[in-house]
Formats: sequence, structure tokens, C-alpha cells
Amino acid sequence: MKKLFAIAALGLVAVSGWAQSLVQFQNSVSFITAADRLVYSDRVGGTPLAGTNYVVGLWYIPGAGHGEIASALGGTQAGGTGFMRAASSTGTKGQWLNATAVGNTRTLDGIGAASFATLQVRVWDINKYATFAAAFNAGEYGWSAPFDWKSPNIGDPPSGNFMDGLRAFALVPEPSTIALGVLGAASLLFLRRRKA
Repeated sequence: MKKLFAIAALGLVAVSGWAQSLVQFQNSVSFITAADRLVYSDRVGGTPLAGTNYVVGLWYIPGAGHGEIASALGGTQAGGTGFMRAASSTGTKGQWLNATAVGNTRTLDGIGAASFATLQVRVWDINKYATFAAAFNAGEYGWSAPFDWKSPNIGDPPSGNFMDGLRAFALVPEPSTIALGVLGAASLLFLRRRKA
């Protein structure tokens, strides 16, 4: 009888192990698909974001096609945060690093082998806001477009853990930047109308 309980317990542990997947939480690895996956401070293709005050996290929802993750509290955060390279770093700006203690992978609980999840990478200034939700409410944050990720099967190559669907994104402009842009556009329209 004790043997049966032991086997059942081992079975439960094994099943629970299958119901989680590891994602390679980096934008600096050799992806299968060539694409821009950097984080920018102003606009995609503009100035790459740098500074260890900017932290990066991964959020997910089980299943594919969940665009609703793009809300302040949508999805579940997977593990700890990484941080953007420092401005003086010799590495590529716009890439993030992971603390040694945290590591380069994130566990997605409830996502088994060969299962889909919708992922989103989010970034904010930890010196200003303790959480992403606070940064979102203040309008100072960045987040990637939600993308689908399929967890690899056992025996698949390590590249199956890469976030191949991730694409470049930028911080949302601060309100003062938006106001200056609107003021500049209005001035140009005024001058153009005046000359006509």
C-alpha cells in the first residue's frame, strides 16, 4: 500500500513538472527569425533605451491570441525582472540583462509542453514607480505588442525556448513630450496658413 502512495506521489510531481515551461527571457540571443527586438526610449528605430533604472518583466496568459493582456493588470508576471544595460555599457543598448540570481529563464506555470501562451514584455523606471501598474497609471511605461509563444516539446532544440515573436517597442512618450509635439505641429500649421 505504501508503494502505491509513493508511486502516486511521484506521478503527481511529474505531472506538475509537465505543466510548466521555461522561456528564455532575453532579447540578445540568436533568434531563429531576424528582427528588431530592442527597446527604445522614444520611437522604434530611434534611441535605444539604456539605464539600469529601467526594469523589464515578462507577463503571460495561457493560450494563444490573448490581446487583452495589453491592459494594466492583464496576465501573470513570470519570475523576477531584468534591467536595461547601463548607458556606459559596452553591450548593445536597447538590450536587457538578467540578475545572476534571477537567471535568463522564466517559468510559465500552467503551460505544458507544446502548449501556447500569449506573452508581453513590459518596461518601466523602477526609481519612479515600484510596480508596472503604477508606471502604467502615470503613463510612463513601455510594452511590446502581445505575441504568441509555443512551448517546446521534450527533445526540441534550445531555440524553442526563445521569444521569437517579440518585436521592438518604445516607451510611451511623457505627457510633456506629447504637449510639445502638439504645440510644434500647431505652430507649423499657423505659419503655413499665415503665408498662404
